[in-house]
Amino acid sequence: MSNDLGIDRSGNGNNWTVNNITYSDQVVDSPTNNFCTINPLDVETADKLKEGNLYANSGPARCRGTMAVSSGKWYYEMLMVYQHHGTAGCGIRGVGGDKISVETGNDYVYINHPNNSGVSINVGGSTTGDLSNGVVSGGSGDSSPGSIIGVMWDMDAETITFKSNNSALASALTDVDFSGISNKETIAPYFLINGGRTAVVNFGQDSSFAGLKTAQGNQDGNSIGDFYYTPPTGFLALCTKNLPDVDVVPSEHFDVALYTGDSSVQSITSLGFQPSFTWIKERSDTAPNQLFDAVRGVTKNLASNVNSAETTNDDTLTHFLSNGFTTGDDNRTNMTGETYVSWNWKANGSGSSNTDGSINTTSTSANVDAGFSISTYTSNGTAGATVGHGLSKAPELVIIKNRDAAYEWAVAESHTGSGFTSNNVLFLDLNNAYSSSGNCWNSTAPTSTLVTLGDNGKVNISSAHKFVMYCFHSVDGYSKVGSYVGNGNADGTFVYTGFKPMMVIYKRSSASEDWYIRDTARDTTNPGGNALSPNSTGTTSNNCGSSGNTCIDYLSNGFKLRGTDTQSNDNGSTYIYIAFASVPFKFSNAR
Repeated sequence: MSNDLGIDRSGNGNNWTVNNITYSDQVVDSPTNNFCTINPLDVETADKLKEGNLYANSGPARCRGTMAVSSGKWYYEMLMVYQHHGTAGCGIRGVGGDKISVETGNDYVYINHPNNSGVSINVGGSTTGDLSNGVVSGGSGDSSPGSIIGVMWDMDAETITFKSNNSALASALTDVDFSGISNKETIAPYFLINGGRTAVVNFGQDSSFAGLKTAQGNQDGNSIGDFYYTPPTGFLALCTKNLPDVDVVPSEHFDVALYTGDSSVQSITSLGFQPSFTWIKERSDTAPNQLFDAVRGVTKNLASNVNSAETTNDDTLTHFLSNGFTTGDDNRTNMTGETYVSWNWKANGSGSSNTDGSINTTSTSANVDAGFSISTYTSNGTAGATVGHGLSKAPELVIIKNRDAAYEWAVAESHTGSGFTSNNVLFLDLNNAYSSSGNCWNSTAPTSTLVTLGDNGKVNISSAHKFVMYCFHSVDGYSKVGSYVGNGNADGTFVYTGFKPMMVIYKRSSASEDWYIRDTARDTTNPGGNALSPNSTGTTSNNCGSSGNTCIDYLSNGFKLRGTDTQSNDNGSTYIYIAFASVPFKFSNAR
């Protein structure tokens, strides 16, 4: 990069005079292409970062990059600036919602440079040999100050390679298999920079490493970036322009609508699609959560805060429209002067029967692109019975309700290991932790075509009862089902979703706690504190920042809980969540 900072490229000669900055203070980021940096919200010590969050100044410790990927080949560089004591390492790590302050499970791979005395590789907690012989100082194996470590990983082949000064450190650091690590579905750059170590990273925006090297200006195969060394063939800079295009436009499949009741027939027409599932909650007064869908039929109402059977109400939600819905004059959905929120999902209208399982569905309405389906079926009471869900991937979150009798809403997910295969259940209408409650799932995880049921009355009673089943799986740039671990700190756990969330539903699954729903329609600025509970008739609560109560930051690439209470961020507690996007990360801006 040349020293042309301040030059007016319009040709009008309105050049700026440069004072106290140099060419290395400019990077190739632009409004249409942003590069990855170290994430200051996903780091142990954020005040140790500088130079646009690329310079790790002695002790930010564990930290991840702002961008994570689930496919493709990627490359970045790290300059070893200073090594006095402690450890410096670089590699990759999953973004499974863990606490960045600890390395738990086996979701990471990095090379470790301890005390300038050798190099080792850490794959999921297991250190593989000391590679110091012949690779610590001098030549291609240099890991001492001034060396540039190249990291390249292939998400499809599930391999990672490390180089120093563009040459192999050792054969043991070439094409290292990371297929066995957990949370490998979405991987971000990872760094361990302890006290006494400093390093500068370059994801393609500054090959001078903040002026410590002479810029080389090498680019990836898409003619993007500014690297010291040319990335290997096929490996790309981690930047928004290189991220894959999204297949789903969020606003065409999910949206939130706020409205004020008028006790008449009112049409809400602000949506960009015809919803098949609408969830309405009165915000300003106590009222049940009202759930309607096109498969059961308009006016068929279920309340998530109770275990009651389905009712028919001709003056609640009466029609699904091409751009919204119509509600009658029932107080639960349209009382004069009261404020309401509606969360709306697109499926496929009233649907048709799915015959994939041992139980044929009465009807299944599936939005395959968006990973969401609604199914109705009649139970047979057989343990191991299966129901087709109509999606192209296995659901990660399943919600089932007996429509004919007073049974709890059965919920399970696939991320914590406490749900389907453990045969445990959560209840949408209660605040219980995961627990065994009869045979709901027959200890079997959903497949790409089927959900397996036990013989419990909550999901498959022996008498022929009618049921409804809602299934969700993650879709890149649109939705994310996952889990995270609270850190009990006001600077809470960061959760990477790969998009700017519009809505987040979450629940502490390892202990008793209410369910919570938050969204950006009610929280228009960060931090947000407006929460409603699916298992309660309560009004919107907002105790953000009061006595440790949790707030939420909606970010361009995920969300961050801020607070110390058990609702959202209890230290060591596990929480499950599902989030829906307002904008995919490729196109999003921070709030």
